[in-house]
Amino acid sequence: MRRGSSRRGGILFLFLLAGIIIGSVAGRILAAYFDIPLFTESLQIGTEDNPIVLDFEVIDLVLGVTFTVNFGTVLGVLLGLIFYFKS
Repeated sequence: MRRGSSRRGGILFLFLLAGIIIGSVAGRILAAYFDIPLFTESLQIGTEDNPIVLDFEVIDLVLGVTFTVNFGTVLGVLLGLIFYFKS
């Protein structure tokens, strides 16, 4: 295994996370100003309606994850990858 490869993986994660956040915000802003279906449509993936519930009598643990993907998110991921490979 190459030395420093875990560091590069962490940097890739940060670039992708930043791209996802910035792209999602940009997608919502574009959806607010333009009534184009490409910007207004989003896809939700996850356990929104039925999260996993663990009841331990003393404490209830509810686990659920939902990802919302729109056009801006996809563009943000692509830009994050481009900036990662350029750096």
